[in-house]
Amino acid sequence: MARLATRGALWAGFSQYFLFGLGIFKTVIMFRLVSPQYYGLVAVAGAWASYFSFGRLDLRVAVLRSPEGPRVLNTQYWLENLSVLVGLAVAAALAALWPGLVPAGAWPIIFILLGAGLFETLTSTPLYLTEKRVRQDVLGRLTVLISLVGFIVPVGLALGGAPLAALSMDALLPSLITGAGVALFIRWRPGWTWDGAQARAQLRLGLTLLSTGVLGKIVFQFDDWLVGNWQRPNPVAWLASGVTPEGFYSRAYNAGKMPMDVAAGMIGRVALSLYAEGAARGREVLVAAYRQLTWVLAWIIFASSALAFVVADEVVLLLIGREWQPMVPLFRLMFLFIVGRPLFQNNAQLLLAVHAEDDMRRSLGVQAVFMLIACPPAVYWWGAAGASVVVSAMSVMSLLITERYVMQRLGDAAWRVYLVPAAATALVVAAFALLPPGLLGGPLASLILKSLFTAGVFGAALLLFDRRGAWSAWRTLRQGFK
Repeated sequence: MARLATRGALWAGFSQYFLFGLGIFKTVIMFRLVSPQYYGLVAVAGAWASYFSFGRLDLRVAVLRSPEGPRVLNTQYWLENLSVLVGLAVAAALAALWPGLVPAGAWPIIFILLGAGLFETLTSTPLYLTEKRVRQDVLGRLTVLISLVGFIVPVGLALGGAPLAALSMDALLPSLITGAGVALFIRWRPGWTWDGAQARAQLRLGLTLLSTGVLGKIVFQFDDWLVGNWQRPNPVAWLASGVTPEGFYSRAYNAGKMPMDVAAGMIGRVALSLYAEGAARGREVLVAAYRQLTWVLAWIIFASSALAFVVADEVVLLLIGREWQPMVPLFRLMFLFIVGRPLFQNNAQLLLAVHAEDDMRRSLGVQAVFMLIACPPAVYWWGAAGASVVVSAMSVMSLLITERYVMQRLGDAAWRVYLVPAAATALVVAAFALLPPGLLGGPLASLILKSLFTAGVFGAALLLFDRRGAWSAWRTLRQGFK
């Protein structure tokens, strides 16, 4: 387990950091070539495409939790591919009968994104098998390729004066490259084997996860739709720039996922596979894996989120320009979302691995109800700022609920792991929250000083108050290298 975890995490981490490093240069170029209006249009189109994907049965868990064999794999493949056609048919009918349903220019982008989703489904089984075998090294190499191609093609299109095509290809290329790559690696081909009992079991699981996915779309995307379609014009003074605020909100939201996707991406990409493997080996192994991964995840997330909070102004000014400054207050208002969502996702993956998808669905149900009740009035009166506060409150709620479910399933709670890094985060944020702008010098000097201070606080907290956890993580890493 240590070797599987280390190999998978290191490859996932290397590829994610490579993607992040190259993505910085791409962001600097793209944000200067593509105006916020286009980002807002693509964000709205992405939300609609996600809603049109409502019929897809995501059966990844069925493959990860079951022994490999034609009964499981062929049944999963045909069920998943047949289910995705439902959303495509609905989208095509609405585009023909009600073209004004979405903003002007959004339908082509919606169908591009739906096409990417169809290709993902056609290559779903090879991807699930790659994950089941904990071959994140393969996925890491593909991520490096995505980084390179995803830099050249969108930037080239943007330089050529095609901003929507650039953003569309930026969203399309990861699905195409990953799907083709895993299909060539696994070399699995579907057969006509069909098992009725397996189909019924997978259908029950798929419908449970489908209802969970519908709730997840409300939880994670309803706010984007509201910001783009519901709020009063320029409800907050610092958004009165003549640009619709969904572009700022969508970019702030995506930036808020960076601690999860980049800093802790190596944990998120191996957690479900390792938890499923740990559950197959027994409760003791599963609990050990959960404790170790959660400890590493908590320190990475709290440290990266604290740093992102205090250097947001400097990063925006240095990398993407003053035009994007309105996204900084939105980013800070959703700070609890930035911290809470990765920890919630970690708990959700544990629940899936132990066949507790009903618990995860209930937690998402509570979040969806809260979003439906709280977000519309918040967005109407306070615009994107109101949505940011709502997603922060919802993230705290979801983490508390899943912590309770995990404790019931494992008899082991992770909340104590959060205490020391959370205290370090509070110290860093408090130290700079009320600091007058410009006190530390220019943006570059301020960025360096704040980064050094944050690293010093977290390093001291780790050495003084959590050396036992650090030593345990180091032992696991050494076992993995062996």
